[in-house]
Amino acid sequence: MSTPLPTALMSFALAFLRLRAGVLFACGAFMLLHATASAAGFVVQNEGHLQHARALVRAAMEAGGMQADFVDAPAGNEKRNVHMISSGHTHVDMMPATPARLKLVKEGKLRMIPVPLDRGLLGYRINLLLESQEHTLANVKTAADLRAYSMGQNVGWMDVEIYRAAGIPTKEIKNWANGEFAVQMEAGFVDLFPLGLEETLTYFLPHFRKKYPQLTTDPYILVRYPWFRFAWVSPKPEADALYEALQKGFDVLIQNGSFLKIWAQYRKPPPDSAFLQRTIIDIDNPFYGYDLVPARYRHLLYRQVSQ
Repeated sequence: MSTPLPTALMSFALAFLRLRAGVLFACGAFMLLHATASAAGFVVQNEGHLQHARALVRAAMEAGGMQADFVDAPAGNEKRNVHMISSGHTHVDMMPATPARLKLVKEGKLRMIPVPLDRGLLGYRINLLLESQEHTLANVKTAADLRAYSMGQNVGWMDVEIYRAAGIPTKEIKNWANGEFAVQMEAGFVDLFPLGLEETLTYFLPHFRKKYPQLTTDPYILVRYPWFRFAWVSPKPEADALYEALQKGFDVLIQNGSFLKIWAQYRKPPPDSAFLQRTIIDIDNPFYGYDLVPARYRHLLYRQVSQ
């Protein structure tokens, strides 16, 4: 016998109400989870060679009166990094200033805190190469001499354009973070892979040699150009308070001497011999000069790079 119509309608109505309640509960739970996650912290870049920069950002945030956890941003190349931070998926990253980033700042699509997190040492570039080729650059004295060799750099790095503007052949390599470019060197694809002097001696060389012990640093030259790592903040409203705290906090750290103390906990200035025993080759950065660092922060620049 079929169920009477009123009873069927009642059953259907009850089922619908239960389903609606379940959907509303799920939506509410999602919104609560999202709000809790947003309140729990900010998404901040985190890579092995950036521990000093991340520590400085955290200290500045706290000195600026804000407490929050940091959630690691996903690793990516520079093009992805720019997309992630300008779209608000990442709240803070610590990358070198590039034309793309400076353009976004001018357009109000990214925020920059121009404190030199690497103290200007990023602009001194030392070449990594194979131990078997250690003396390759023994007779190199000028940028013109360097044009006989091929450099490798990661995809999207603005260094590529700087070297090419100087007439130095430069190829983009997708995988590099663990020293994979050693394979391309052995295949004859590239001769050199330049990175920042201090970051190479402190972190990259020992890190790379764990998997590629055949890598070493060139003992003959340093290439120098203006190149600064800054803190960059998402343009989205949820990062407004963080941006204000970082602006205030960095000034506090610099004024009370904490900036240099924190930097020294993670980084070590290269020995004088690293400069004196090498020929320094200056090339232009066609995109900006040393004056990109505001005058009030230039005393932070390591003495070898002060202009």
